[in-house]
Amino acid sequence: MKRRARKVVGAAGGVGIGILLALACASTAEQTAQGAGPSGVDGGAMSTFVTHAQRGEVVPPDLDDVEHMCALLTSCDHLPIPPGMIPSDFTACVKKFTEEMSSVAAINFSLTMRECGLQSNSCSTLRACALHGAAPNACAGRGKQGVVGFCDVDGRALTCWNGQVLAVRDCLRGGEQCIVVGGQATCTLGPCPSEIKEGDQPRCSASGTHILHCEKGKLASLDCAAFGLRCSTSSDGTAGCATNLPACASGAKWCDGTTAVGCLNGHQVRVDCGEAGLQCNPSPGGTTVGSCVATPPPVGACDPGERPRCDGANIKYCYAGKPRSYFCKALGFDKCTSGRSGVRCGM
Repeated sequence: MKRRARKVVGAAGGVGIGILLALACASTAEQTAQGAGPSGVDGGAMSTFVTHAQRGEVVPPDLDDVEHMCALLTSCDHLPIPPGMIPSDFTACVKKFTEEMSSVAAINFSLTMRECGLQSNSCSTLRACALHGAAPNACAGRGKQGVVGFCDVDGRALTCWNGQVLAVRDCLRGGEQCIVVGGQATCTLGPCPSEIKEGDQPRCSASGTHILHCEKGKLASLDCAAFGLRCSTSSDGTAGCATNLPACASGAKWCDGTTAVGCLNGHQVRVDCGEAGLQCNPSPGGTTVGSCVATPPPVGACDPGERPRCDGANIKYCYAGKPRSYFCKALGFDKCTSGRSGVRCGM
């Protein structure tokens, strides 16, 4: 991913939600909900990601872009993104997402993060993008006693806590409908057909585009095609999203020049380490970054174990043995703040 120019705009507040939801970046729920086409701030970014995925390729993001994303994720308040997905510390966020988006698993990485996180230039644009059209105050008065879900008038599945929107799943984008089961809103294709039983392993749809499984009598799906992938069934009967590249054995990995080749759900994935200034072959003193390796830093450059710190409005930290400095005012924040939850930008 090439570096993009970003404008300086206003931002606000810190993430203060302490509750964790059982949703991960690559969860079935999120992928199903977000997977029917681009709706990000930069409409072309999604299609670029899918185009690469259709060729079985992962292009790691520019580190500057991940820093911008993590400045927003760790510092903006009232984000409709499950807080369990986001480290509270800026440097931990940068490390987590850089590594995840440089691995073979990045082929089906969170679309919300790609569409909204990497493309937003302010708290307001990130918040609006992640809402997927839902009203910012849609959860007002809901979730006072705990996490609850409901379906809004446009068929979105919303998760609420203490009057705030924690997650939005646009069911209609995936051709599904929203229902509430056990107090939680979910997206479904309808009742489970007789051939798909509760507890059965997920299976591929007849079209080969979706993973299907039965949850509490309702048919849930994951749209592999939204990621430029297809549904594939392994030898043990497990269905997963995979590339169209040749089959491979689980755990297989090798280098093709500066490209790292690995195996995900039974098929090859190619990670273009060279595009991100990384290597494939391990070298003495190098640091692993996903499926790639960062070149060894100069002797005595910085200690990766040192704690990040604030220097005025700058976050100073060490990544892969190389000193980094992020200027919080680049996105309209006033300062760098440090506390028990780590270092981040603030107002």
